[in-house]
Amino acid sequence: MSEAFVWFHNNSDKPKESTAFYEKLLGWVPSDGPGGTTMFAGEKEPFAGLGARDGDAAGWLPYVQVDDVVAATRKAVKLGAVLVKEKTRGPAGEFSVVRDPGGSVIALWQRA
Repeated sequence: MSEAFVWFHNNSDKPKESTAFYEKLLGWVPSDGPGGTTMFAGEKEPFAGLGARDGDAAGWLPYVQVDDVVAATRKAVKLGAVLVKEKTRGPAGEFSVVRDPGGSVIALWQRA
C-alpha cells in the first residue's frame, strides 16, 4: 500500500503570477528550487513545487510514493490507466505519470 500524497507540482502557464497568488492567498513562502522551479515549504520541509508548463497540462499534479515505480506503473496500466509520461528521473527519485480510468492524472514516485 502506498502512503498519502507526498508531493504536489503546479504546471503553470504563468509561474510568477501563480507564485504570487499562493503567497498572498495562503501565506506560502517561495524559494528557488532545482531547474528553475519555485519551492513552497512548510515548517519541516518542502511540500510543493511550481514551474512553467512544459507540454504537460496546466494545473496541480499530485505524487504518491511507491516502492517500485516500474511495477506500480505496469499495475496501473493493467487496471485501466493510460501512461502519460514514461519513467523519468527527477531530483529526488524516479516517477511516471498515469491517467486513471476517470481521467485524472497522478504521478507514481520512487525515492532515489
